[in-house]
Amino acid sequence: MSGDGGATTGSGGGTAEEIVIGANHPLSGFLGAAGTAMSNAGELAAKHVNEGGVVPGFDDGGIPSLDGATLTYVSRDNKGEQELGGEVEQQLIEEDGAQVLTGCYSSPVTLAATQVSERAGVPHIIDVSVANSILQGRGLNYAYRIQTPASGMAGNYSEFMPKLARENGKTMDTATLVFLDNAFGQSIRNTLDSELPKQDVELVDQMAYTFGQESMDTEATRVKQADADAFIFVGYGGGGTRMMQSLQNVDYRPPLLTGTSTPTFTDTDVIAQIGKFANGGFGNNYDFNYNLKWTDRIFADYRVEFGRPLGVTHAAMSYTMVVVAANAIQEAGSSDPEDINDALKSITVPDHPAASGPVTFMENGENENALSPMLQVQNLDTKIVWPEEYAQSEAQFD
Repeated sequence: MSGDGGATTGSGGGTAEEIVIGANHPLSGFLGAAGTAMSNAGELAAKHVNEGGVVPGFDDGGIPSLDGATLTYVSRDNKGEQELGGEVEQQLIEEDGAQVLTGCYSSPVTLAATQVSERAGVPHIIDVSVANSILQGRGLNYAYRIQTPASGMAGNYSEFMPKLARENGKTMDTATLVFLDNAFGQSIRNTLDSELPKQDVELVDQMAYTFGQESMDTEATRVKQADADAFIFVGYGGGGTRMMQSLQNVDYRPPLLTGTSTPTFTDTDVIAQIGKFANGGFGNNYDFNYNLKWTDRIFADYRVEFGRPLGVTHAAMSYTMVVVAANAIQEAGSSDPEDINDALKSITVPDHPAASGPVTFMENGENENALSPMLQVQNLDTKIVWPEEYAQSEAQFD
């Protein structure tokens, strides 16, 4: 370990003048748009740390305890395919010299990737991947998660959505659920199944769909027949777009159109594809804390850097991941993965742009203060409506 700016060698040949963060995201395929936005946000965060003046604690640029050592953010494409998760992780470690890793968005991909990082002894800080099984019960020593897992995300939904509805004079005693049939979707479904009854909400019908399924008219017909107080969708953006189209195909608008852990009602690109039908839809997901001045700077710089607006709320976690990694490297005073890993186990990072409390990791690698706020589509834009400390707008009901 060295804090004097010397050339401390880390995994893969990196030095204390340069610390490599390896990003394992889907940059193409079904999940390419979301993965690219997340990767871009991580790259922007590294630039902000390197240049200084944006991220608190890094005002002079670079890592202070390493005499201004810079972050290099290297992205590789896992295409959203589980079999590529471990392969890309290995390439980032062996070929790119990554001393910290992140990704992978898709839960099955992250399961595979974290097996590789664990064997290599390189910390992997998950920006977005929901399945509980990624961390819980696996005994991993080098894996951490900033965002809420399925139990937390679906738990937040189960608490927030019925409360919002009832406080605004709406009934939410019954619900139907359509969920993606993979580790991510099943984790969300299992938590909803256990937590919603505690809020006096009965799941009257549950349907699984497969990744890439072209038509969801059958599921939409069952949702219409059940005619529950609320409809809940769980899945990626493409599935959400098709589900909303299928609801329109069968001429049905649920009284409460909702989702959890889905970009369907939180990603402006997906919302634009759905169109006006998305207006009024609720979904809880990750997002930025818009009460912070540097959040405006992030959005402005993203547009300049990448030539398009930042419309993916998941990007808040990718940016925050880099902030957390920079704080761990600063605390470690070293580029060695073992030292960075030790620092991750003890640090608390209060200054970050995500809509949640300070980042501090529990023994199983989960973030003790993770939160997924409730958003609503209003005029084809997303607004945080709960909890009040992060709210941009009041919830709107017909």
